[in-house]
Formats: sequence, C-alpha cells, structure tokens
Amino acid sequence: MVRALPRRVSTGRARGRRPRRPGTDRPVRPARAGRSATVLLAVLGVTYWAAHTMLRPLIGPYVLAGGGSEQQASLALASFAILPTLLAIPLGALTDRWGVRTLLVVGGATMAVGGGVLVLPLGLPGVVASQAVIGVGTLAVWVSLQTVATLPQAADEAPRARNARLATFSLFLAAGQAVGPALGTGVAEVGGYAASFVVYTALSLVLVGLGLAVRVERPTRGPAPVPVLRSFRDAAAMVRVPAVATTLVVSFAALVVLDIRTAYHPLVLGQAGVPQWQVGLLLSVAAAAAFVSRPFFPLAMARLRESTTVGLVLVVSSVSVVAVAFVPPVPWLLAVLAAVNGFALGFAQPLTLALMADHTPADRRGLASGLRSTANRGAQLANPAAFGLLSGVVPLVGAFGVVGGALLVTSVASTWALHRAARSTTVPSAPGAVVPPAAPRQEPGRAPAAPAAVTVPDTA
Repeated sequence: MVRALPRRVSTGRARGRRPRRPGTDRPVRPARAGRSATVLLAVLGVTYWAAHTMLRPLIGPYVLAGGGSEQQASLALASFAILPTLLAIPLGALTDRWGVRTLLVVGGATMAVGGGVLVLPLGLPGVVASQAVIGVGTLAVWVSLQTVATLPQAADEAPRARNARLATFSLFLAAGQAVGPALGTGVAEVGGYAASFVVYTALSLVLVGLGLAVRVERPTRGPAPVPVLRSFRDAAAMVRVPAVATTLVVSFAALVVLDIRTAYHPLVLGQAGVPQWQVGLLLSVAAAAAFVSRPFFPLAMARLRESTTVGLVLVVSSVSVVAVAFVPPVPWLLAVLAAVNGFALGFAQPLTLALMADHTPADRRGLASGLRSTANRGAQLANPAAFGLLSGVVPLVGAFGVVGGALLVTSVASTWALHRAARSTTVPSAPGAVVPPAAPRQEPGRAPAAPAAVTVPDTA
C-alpha cells in the first residue's frame, strides 16, 4: 500500500507570486510594521513644528510688551541662532555616528528646559538665555528628522519617488507649521504669554516621549571614529561642490523669508494696529497654503528645471513677504499675500532637501543635514542682526525694503548658479552623447562611498 503524502500548501513563491493563506485563495499581506513607525515620524514632525512655530512669533512682541525696544527684540530673536550656527555641523556628524534617537530625546529635553526658563520672570536676560538654549534643542531635533528624510529607501530609488517621499514628509511638517502660530497667539490672547510658554514646554516634553518610543539600531562604528572636530574640514570639502554651495544659499534665503514672516510680520503688523489674534491667523493661513503646495512639488520637479523652480520659489516668496510692510492693513489683502507666500515657500523645504540628497553621499547625509542647518540658523542669526542694525537708521518698513532687495539679488544669483551647474554636468561631449552627472567628490581620507542600498529604519 502506498501511503498518500500530506498535501502541501502552495505558497506561490516558486512562480514569484505573493504567498497565499492555507485553504484559501486570498494572498497573505506583507507585514506592515513600518506603518506605525512612519506614523510616529509624522507625529514627531508635526509636534516639533507646532512647538517651534508657536513660540517664535511671540518673542518679539513679548519683549516689546515688557518695555523693550526693537533692537532688544532683534537681539532676543538672534540669540536663538548663535549657538546652533556653530554647532550644526558637529551635531550632524554626531547623527551619523550615534543615530537619530539620542539626539531626538536630548533635543526635546533641551527645548523643554528653554521653555521653563521663559516661564520664569527673568526679563530680557532670561529671554535671551532661553532662546539660546531652545535654539540648540530645536537644532538637534531637526537635524535628526531631516537626516532620516533624505536617506534613500533603496539603491535604485528613482528621483521622482524620492521627491514624492520628501513631499509627503514635508506635508506633515507643514501641518505643524499651520497649527503652531494660531495656537501660540490664541493661548497668549486668552491666558497671556506665560500660558503659551507653558504649552510650548509641554509640547517639548511630548517630543521627549515620542523620541523614547523610536527604535533605531545604532550605526556600526569603525575601530577609529572620526573626531567630531574633523567634521568642519569634511563640511568644507562638501561645500566646494558648486551645487552644494548653491543649495546652501537657497536654503539660507528661504529661511530669511520664513523668519521675516514669523518674527517680523508680528512686529510690523502690530505697529499698524492689527490685533495679535489676526496676526496668528495670517501666519496659519500662510502655513496652510504651504501644506496645500507640498503635493505639487513632485510634479514641479518633473516638469521644470531645478533652477527654474528655485527662481520661482525665491522671487515670489520674497516679493510677497516684503509687500506686507507696504500695503494697507486690509484683512483680505494680507490674507492673499500670506497665502501666496506660503504656497511659494512651501516648495523650499522639500526642494533644498532634494538638492542636498542629489549632491551628497548617503553615508554623510547627517553631515549634509548639519551643513544645511548651519545655513538655516545663519539666516535666523543674520536676519535679526540686519533688522536690528537697519531699524536704528531707518524705520522698520525701510528695513523691509532693504532686506527685500538683498533677497531678490540672491534669488537671481542662485538661479543662475544652479542653471550653470546643471549645464556643466549635462553638456554633450559628442553629438547625441550626454555626460552623466558627476559623482560626489571623494573626501580626504575616506574611501569612495559604496553604491549599495542604505536601508532607512522606518522608526527613525
């Protein structure tokens, strides 16, 4: 007698099909463990930007309400970026060595400490000290988040897929930017500035809790880790790539525009008699317009040249942000300008992230993120310094005009530089031949980056 063999359940693997459940024709769905991690990253981004954007518009009016001058308000605003401008590159290098989880937790805790200092009645010195501490904390959190966003998901990830992923990531960030200003000014209108500072501190502690929930394996360290101070030399080598240098200028200019909107629109509109709650609503309108613009980013990158997109973003956002100081304070007109500015500036964040991803090696993406953050914090340092110096010579409206003119010049120069860099890498060497883009420059003392895939932990 021949015994019948037990029936084997076909999984379909031999024919390349998806596995099927035993006794049914329904395919087995792959594990979706990464979905909760992606949601966690999105919540981190929303919480971070809600906290950041709710606080910065309050600092200038808070100093003025305490009897301070416009120069003192600018000093308080500039103190936010002094230490981050110096520490962004080393923190980026530490992200490559330690991973994002440690810096997320430390950054959130540092933000909470700075918020606690703001709650104390310490006058202008307390505001300046709190902004310096908060600047370091926000830097650590943001470098960690953007490092994860710019790493490739696969070795063969197409630029269009990467751009779509960056647009989705930025979409969640824009949601936080839309909530923050209205939340901060609304709470300040009802419960005073101290209540807003308490809410900010609470959101910072939420960031700590979310950071602790992140599960990321520490990157493998070599036998002789590169000293952190060497990161400045590595960053200088990276900046020598023309496209990277131009991207940093674009990011700098975009942050100047954003900082004018969040830090100096409250001042100039307050002088024009616009209530504080309306100022917060206008800032939220701009952030909501940025939220709407993010899904259009992959389409723009597919249809337009990078240089064209950069020119449109910087020129439109610069003109609209400066025009607020010169038009009558009519609510509908201010709302239109806020929407135009927000929609244009909404492209800036994923655009500069994409440019940095295009021109830097994946294994140094943390350093590249730190370099980009240095440009951003430099903008948040230079902008208040410029307004503080100019407001001592000309009215605040005149300072808007001078800074706006400088932004337009920067916009044109950046567009031309990117166009020239693109032509230098695509000029045919023979009829019908196209030279592929140059590989990232090998850094001194480093082996060439391997072309293998860099897996991004979903939980980062």
